[in-house]
Amino acid sequence: MGNLITIGLSKIEIGDKAVDEGMGTTLATVGYTAEGSCTIETTDPEIQEFFAEEVDTAIHTSAKGGTTTVTFQLASPDLDQCAAVFGGTVTGTGTAKTWEYPDAVTGLEKSIKITPKEGIVFKIPRGKMVPKFTGQFGRADTLKIEVSISVLQPLKSGVKPMLLSLVAGES
Repeated sequence: MGNLITIGLSKIEIGDKAVDEGMGTTLATVGYTAEGSCTIETTDPEIQEFFAEEVDTAIHTSAKGGTTTVTFQLASPDLDQCAAVFGGTVTGTGTAKTWEYPDAVTGLEKSIKITPKEGIVFKIPRGKMVPKFTGQFGRADTLKIEVSISVLQPLKSGVKPMLLSLVAGES
């Protein structure tokens, strides 16, 4: 039995995919993550059973793996963070800075790296990020951006959808 435990969140980094469609190498932390908001979930696989008239049990099964989704919320988004996850354009500086919401939010394909405080690091060479605003205008909550990332098959041959390593081995 192993002693490895994955716990906590150190950072979530996002960047462009590599030119060859592999894992991006220039990733940056987008911002603070709202406490308790970062989750990863893989749906159950789809199992298709094939039957024959002569027997009551399946004569063959075929399985299709589930989809993996990572979701998190940016705790205190600014205009640059909006552009990083939605797309669109930031212009100006200081108090004259503005962000133009994109014409359509269809999602951005990026490379993503999730580093916990301890345990297993998740690298996603090709993920589709779809953001949305959430939260409240009021005293009880703050404005947040929820980002949902669907893990996709990389377009580069031989690259797997997720690459896992240990925090201790990361630089």
